[in-house]
Amino acid sequence: MRIMAPLMLLLLSFSAKANDRIPERVKTAFEQRFPDVHELDVHWETRKDAIVATFSEGGGLKKAFFAEDGEWLETRVRLYPGQLPRPVLHYMERSHSNSDITFLAKVLHPGGFLYRIESETFEEVVIDLVDRHGALLETSRIPFTEGLELY
Repeated sequence: MRIMAPLMLLLLSFSAKANDRIPERVKTAFEQRFPDVHELDVHWETRKDAIVATFSEGGGLKKAFFAEDGEWLETRVRLYPGQLPRPVLHYMERSHSNSDITFLAKVLHPGGFLYRIESETFEEVVIDLVDRHGALLETSRIPFTEGLELY
């Protein structure tokens, strides 16, 4: 038990340092959008295209994306297959029968919402954005070799 306490303090200090690097305008925008989430319960991550807050709210995992100026871009709410609308579930079953589903989400954005289905094949990650009627809006593919240096 004594070994765990220093480890927890170290992890908390890393988390606090990561949170210190987040612009105040982003933190303020987050607090306004999610007033019931305590700042210590948020994990911040800086990506090249957004600043991301990962947290739990209402019993579910969420990721909120913000621009550096504090503009809210979107929030991804993790879902399970039984939580998908029937047309989206049918699309997933038809289109991804030969792949492993790795993440499902309802994506809230300034224009409304859509559903995100992430899956993996042997070669790539496939991200489908689907509307509530089960119609495909967009597909992105990320090969497993992207970003890797091959020697």
